[in-house]
Amino acid sequence: MRRREFITLIGGAAVAWPLAVMAQPQQRPVRVGVLPLGSASNPYNQALLAAFRRGLREVGLVEDRHVVLDIVWVESELEFPQAVSALMQRDPKLLVPSGTIASLEVKRQASTVPVLFINVGNPVGIGLVESLSHPGGNVTGFSDMHADLSGKYVQFAIEVGKPQAAVNYLWYPGWADGKYRLDVAERAAQSLKVKLLARAISDIADADRVFGAMKTDGADVVVVQSSPFTFRNRDQLINSALDHGLATIFAFPTTARAGALIGYGPDYEDLYRRAASYVERLIRGVKPSDLPVEQPTKFDLMINMKSAKTLGLTVPSALLATATEVIE
Repeated sequence: MRRREFITLIGGAAVAWPLAVMAQPQQRPVRVGVLPLGSASNPYNQALLAAFRRGLREVGLVEDRHVVLDIVWVESELEFPQAVSALMQRDPKLLVPSGTIASLEVKRQASTVPVLFINVGNPVGIGLVESLSHPGGNVTGFSDMHADLSGKYVQFAIEVGKPQAAVNYLWYPGWADGKYRLDVAERAAQSLKVKLLARAISDIADADRVFGAMKTDGADVVVVQSSPFTFRNRDQLINSALDHGLATIFAFPTTARAGALIGYGPDYEDLYRRAASYVERLIRGVKPSDLPVEQPTKFDLMINMKSAKTLGLTVPSALLATATEVIE
């Protein structure tokens, strides 16, 4: 046998071997605990999970043959401790939490089980990993970079708002990254020479009161800080703002389809699909500390012109030209 053919044969066998072993009938599929945030009845939430499953198939993992997905939907941040505890009792070999609050709770309870987080904006700052390139410990994952995009949201508010107007900012203080993201947004506003008017919200029942106060103070456009709270309550926040004549800017692109003026951020379906490639590596023994934290590679800008016209706002043509999708 020629040397090149021998090397090719050995290399191909090395790649195929782990999946071949998993496919043996006598070996049980690997239990993967998945903690998505939100309701299982929401079509967008289901689309993210479907993208994750699609990614598993792309790397050769067949559900119920190679892996079993133990999915626990969490509709409130207060439910995470109990949800993680219940998953741990079923002896998962890998945990996949979505968002900062879930990921921190998983790390707290699962010190030895590999953890693959999705949608964490500041994993180093909140203490999930030591660095993006060398995570350390039992945790790695896929960041959504929202903290790094804070300046973009402030810039959008300037472009569609009144000239020289302050930028209004709604944030959620009840989580580990809330204050940091507020600080980043304030620095961005200072660099752009505008004032940032921030108001906190801790309960969705306060949405009408908070938006009403913003409108009274002269707001037209509100940047909504990305957080597990604002993601879970995105529809209520959009509708409450519209009821008060306010446009919203969200870090979740598809919120523009629900009435937000602008949605800008990672292509989340792509992020979930890509995260599945780490599942394949982790269940065949690669250490989380050896897998760098990945960041988004695709971003979407969606603009709702129907909301703009209803609210009497003008979206610059240059901004429209860069949009991934314009909703008329």
